[in-house]
Order: sequence, then C-alpha cells, then structure tokens
Amino acid sequence: MTLIFEQKIELEQFLEECESKLFAEEIKVEIIYNPKWDISEIKNTNNKLFDSIGEIKPNIYAIFATENKDSDFRLKYIGQTNSQGARTRLTNHLITKNDKTGAQLEKVKSIVKNGGRIKISFIKIEPESLRHYIEEMLIEKYKNKLEWNTPGKRKNSFPSKI
Repeated sequence: MTLIFEQKIELEQFLEECESKLFAEEIKVEIIYNPKWDISEIKNTNNKLFDSIGEIKPNIYAIFATENKDSDFRLKYIGQTNSQGARTRLTNHLITKNDKTGAQLEKVKSIVKNGGRIKISFIKIEPESLRHYIEEMLIEKYKNKLEWNTPGKRKNSFPSKI
C-alpha cells in the first residue's frame, strides 16, 4: 500500500521558511571565548545566550566559523536536538563535552585557538517531530559546505527531494 502526503507544497514552503530563519544574519550570535579556555569564564561570558537557549528551547541549530578574525563566517554544521536538551547539546558543541557525544568541540577549539571565531543560530520547529526532517533536508542541500557534518554517519531516512 502506498500512502501519499498531499500537502507537499506546504511542507516545501515550511522548509524554506525554516532555512530562511536559521540563516538570517540578525539571529546569528557570536560565542565569546578566552585564550585559556577557562570553561567557567566562557560559560559566564555567554550566560545570557545560554539562558535564552534554555527559554526558547530550539531544536534546530547551525554553527558558523571564520578562519581568522577578519574573514567571513561560513556554515560548518547543522544539527538537531529535542527542545528539552538544546542548552546541553549546544554547550557540548561549544564549551565542554562528554567524550561519548558526537559534539564538534575539538573543531571549535581548533578554530578559536587559531584566531577564528564562532557564531551559532537556532530555531524551534513545531511540531517537534519535524526537526529530523528539516535537519536532514538542510544537510542534504548544504552537504558541500558542511565540513563538520560527517557523511554517512546518520542513516539517510528522508529522500533528497520532496
């Protein structure tokens, strides 16, 4: 039996809206680091940002980086999390992590130690279950730019086109 989703156009429009919001310059926020990588100082300096993550509870996020202080930010990573775990997941990517996670912390540290900068953006998708679909479609679309997303790591559960 084949089931056909009839609202394909609406889903494509929603994906475009999510993409537009996630990549909007006005919502990108720079993470402030210190040269010694003092975790408590980094957390304190960026406390307002992480408090907002705790309030908004986003479930889709993007990480942008520069190679040095004067270069342009480039998209490096797109991820998703359940909204309840957003603050922890982004902390794992950006400040400190458990070794068992697939967080991008070592890449972030390398960029920062070499004089680069990091920005993030995040949005909340509702219903929550759509976060997987949105993430997969954005990764597929930007796969040539996403140096930190590991190809083949996640099971490709969605078609490349709707």
